[in-house]
Amino acid sequence: MPFPWMAALIVGSTTMSFMGSMATIDNYKKIASFNKQKNDINLAYNRISLNKKTAKLLSEQRAGFSASGIAFQGSPLLIQNETIKSYENDLFWLEKGAVLKATEIDIKLAGRVTNELYNAGSSLLQGGMDIYNMDKADKAAAMGFIT
Repeated sequence: MPFPWMAALIVGSTTMSFMGSMATIDNYKKIASFNKQKNDINLAYNRISLNKKTAKLLSEQRAGFSASGIAFQGSPLLIQNETIKSYENDLFWLEKGAVLKATEIDIKLAGRVTNELYNAGSSLLQGGMDIYNMDKADKAAAMGFIT
């Protein structure tokens, strides 16, 4: 190999490309982690908001029933029971949405990591092929096939 510095440049370039892909993967993982934390915070905030809204509604219902002189039996209890069922349904879908969002974050991360691993592997293969082709050309030139 008459130009060993060329091989060294190819190895250096390939290494930099590979390490760049690994750094990009780390960044994708950090972004996904941040997005999951943000999703958890949004879920907690939405739970608190739903709890406050439901507590206020139940309090207003109790106050309305008490002010009208209606005893807490029969129909008023059924109304409050429906309010609780509605709250539980809203909470279920709120949590379901957060789980779906976390799953979406994981799926996007997996796709991005797979893409970067493909790029890193391609860089390694291309670097190896470049060195092989350079060595092959050098041997052909030494034999007089290439001038």
